[in-house]
Amino acid sequence: MKIQTHLPRLVAAGLLGLTAAALLVPGASPAWAQANRMSGIGLRDTVTTRATVKEIDQATRTVTLVNQQGETTTLKVGDEVRNLAQVKVGDTVVARYFASIAFVLAPPGTKLPDNSLTVAGGHARPGSLPAGVLGTKAILTGLVVGVDPLAHTLSLVDPSGGRVRTLHVTDPRALRALGRIKVGDTITAVASEAVAVAVDPA
Repeated sequence: MKIQTHLPRLVAAGLLGLTAAALLVPGASPAWAQANRMSGIGLRDTVTTRATVKEIDQATRTVTLVNQQGETTTLKVGDEVRNLAQVKVGDTVVARYFASIAFVLAPPGTKLPDNSLTVAGGHARPGSLPAGVLGTKAILTGLVVGVDPLAHTLSLVDPSGGRVRTLHVTDPRALRALGRIKVGDTITAVASEAVAVAVDPA
């Protein structure tokens, strides 16, 4: 399944603050790559967790898991999870989470991508062990309408209009990045997330 839809203006405006805030958070300022008067920065993270099936009740569709730290969690599994009958005590549930975000700082007049949100997912075939994957990709652009290096602030607005959002920059590394940004520039964020869950037999 793949669904693509343009974000409504109000939603895009609401996300705009999060986009700029993520750009200026501590630790989010490695070296910028530059090409054709455009600058870019990218961040990514991958996390893998494992838990063992301790108990399972097929009638009530509840599963008790114990993680690598010995902590237990009991979950009610929805009908959208196929092939629960294949899961046995001692099986391992593996969850992998991937996230990446890239920011592109572009000068005025640069052709910009449309704001969009794409969602895709999949699940296991009938008869196999349960598995599923869900991923999202969001593209969002903000127009720089104010930069005050002395006050350590950056002001952004949706290019199509709306509320101006002013962010206060405090991290020293982010302040160095702030010096690259000019009024009229655009900041485009491309954020991707994916989670995959699978069951490995005991």
